[in-house]
Amino acid sequence: MQVRAARRRLQSPPRPTRTSPASVAPVRAPVWIAVPILAAGCAGGSHHAAEQQRQQQTTHGQPPKAAPRQGELPHRPRRVRGTRPRPQKQKPARAQRTLPWRSDGTSRVVFAHTKQVAVYRSPHARHALLVLKKRDGNGTRRAFLVRGTRKNWVHVYLPTRPNGSLGWVRARAVKLYSNRYRIVVRLRAHRLQLWRKRHLVATYPVATGTSSTPTPRGLYYIVELLQPSNPGGSYGPYSFGLSAHSNVLQTFAGGDGRVGLHGTNEPGLIGSSVSHGCIRLRNAAVRRLAHILPLGTPVLVRT
Repeated sequence: MQVRAARRRLQSPPRPTRTSPASVAPVRAPVWIAVPILAAGCAGGSHHAAEQQRQQQTTHGQPPKAAPRQGELPHRPRRVRGTRPRPQKQKPARAQRTLPWRSDGTSRVVFAHTKQVAVYRSPHARHALLVLKKRDGNGTRRAFLVRGTRKNWVHVYLPTRPNGSLGWVRARAVKLYSNRYRIVVRLRAHRLQLWRKRHLVATYPVATGTSSTPTPRGLYYIVELLQPSNPGGSYGPYSFGLSAHSNVLQTFAGGDGRVGLHGTNEPGLIGSSVSHGCIRLRNAAVRRLAHILPLGTPVLVRT
């Protein structure tokens, strides 16, 4: 749920030298945190979210063989002409997902540099697909996970519906940073893996969406970090907003159905599928992630 929030900066943004799209500044991306007046929410909040909202009022088979003709003798077989072998139908190759991190485990993220960032369908498009402000509704500086670069353009993942949307932004409208962290969520195992470059540094148990409101699989990234006003509430002390949106809930608790990664006040449910789509962690785990993960961190949700 997107709510109006009073902002405070967790750390001052670095002042790197301007880099070309093909190079990366070895600087950690800035992390921005918004302290909401109301508890932050998302499409995957606990079942308390709806209650709080009410209280607040806010393979093909082979063809059968032909039967022998009547009257044909077994000792006088009919002549069979040479025939071309029947081509075997091949299963279509499974599409390969392009991962945004490189062989060393690092990824790239860009932050909005100009007041507005125009997003284009391709570098040759005449008109912008959409225009995004430098900061979102909670005052968080816009971040985009980078998929690739081309001359004066950057190919980025977008924080909009549908999930997995891509676009092109001009390199002069953004600043480029390097990120050494990534998250991998395994739904069936109810596990979250924290990677630093090529090393797995921690694994945490999580709660995920139910069968009717599943956590959407795909490649996403962190777009914001919120600190709920009540750290003992259903979202815990911190809530990450992801670029993912629920495929079932178009709206939730006054928001647009954005999926979150947050704490919980029901740790006994960790390890099960009980949420509306969000990913719940124990509060100690989400506190640790909140202090090390920058905006733009890739989040791969897989089976």
